[in-house]
Amino acid sequence: MAVPPNRFASLSQIWLPAGLFVLSVVSILFTLRNDEDIPVIGPAERPTMDSSDLDRQRSMINQALQGSAHWRTFCEKPKDALASIRLAHLDMNSTDSRWTELRRHFPQREQDTLLRCHNAERRADDSMRACLYLGSKDTHASLHLIELTLELREQGRKKVISCAEALKAELPVELAAWYTYAWSMETGKKPVHFERLTGGTRMFPPIAQNAERSTASSRP
Repeated sequence: MAVPPNRFASLSQIWLPAGLFVLSVVSILFTLRNDEDIPVIGPAERPTMDSSDLDRQRSMINQALQGSAHWRTFCEKPKDALASIRLAHLDMNSTDSRWTELRRHFPQREQDTLLRCHNAERRADDSMRACLYLGSKDTHASLHLIELTLELREQGRKKVISCAEALKAELPVELAAWYTYAWSMETGKKPVHFERLTGGTRMFPPIAQNAERSTASSRP
């Protein structure tokens, strides 16, 4: 007994490709007609900073760190040492409530940074962690945060030493600093967009410390 042909299967082999072709043509025509109205995520949506701007920001932070308090102050009076860091056009502002009020609108990496800053004083290893909450002197719309990692080393050695070891040591001590600088120039829009810059510097070069020790040793 012969099986009757499946007319639906025969029609689907014709109409399905034809329907897809019509949809493709309609989509192309719609795109060509409304090309200017369709948002495109590209370089215009994600502006990049000029290298000279980044160099200027890095130089500003390096100079501020190198002009801060002596490494002994960082060990004995860390709050006073952090207060000695002066950055051009920025003021210390640790009481700005936007860090907590807008936190859920920050990118995940900034939220992680804030969590590390909150727990910075609880660390028990040899590295010193600290955070600087800053605000612009010109406008109250911007937010600035510098996360610092400070390490003490005996001159000429890579091993990190603790403050207790450094204070007992008679040899010159180097203080190295690594930082992550995050800033947002506008906090009115949600989510809040941050720029980031990382770097490091030797805050107290051994040459300067050697000169200091030589002067001290030559005193009567």
